[in-house]
Amino acid sequence: MAVDADGMPVQALYRDAEGVKLLPEVSREAGWERLVYCLVVNHLVEIAGALAERHPGLDPWPAARRELARHDLPEIPALLTAPTLPAKTNLLLRWTNANGADARYLPLPNPLRDA
Repeated sequence: MAVDADGMPVQALYRDAEGVKLLPEVSREAGWERLVYCLVVNHLVEIAGALAERHPGLDPWPAARRELARHDLPEIPALLTAPTLPAKTNLLLRWTNANGADARYLPLPNPLRDA
C-alpha cells in the first residue's frame, strides 16, 4: 500500500492472484468464498490497517460498506451482515507442508458488518 504525503492511499499492489485459479467447475458459492477471502481478508483489511496507522481514529469500513452496497450482486447483503468472514489457514498450511488446495477456512470477525 502506497500513501501520499497526507497518508492517504494512492496505489495498491495486490500480493496474489488467487482468483485466477477458479475454474468453470467451481461453484458460485465456492468462488464467492474465495473472492471474499482475497478481496476483503487479504486486501481491504490491509488497506484499512494502513489507513488506521496513518490516521488514528479513522474508520474506513463505512466507506467500504457503501461501495460494496452499490453493486447489484445477490451475495452482497449477506456479506455486509455476516458476523464472520472466511479466513484461510495459510500459516497452518506452511507448518504442515500441505498443498494450497488443501486450505481450510476459519471464521474471522467481519469488519464490514455494521455495528
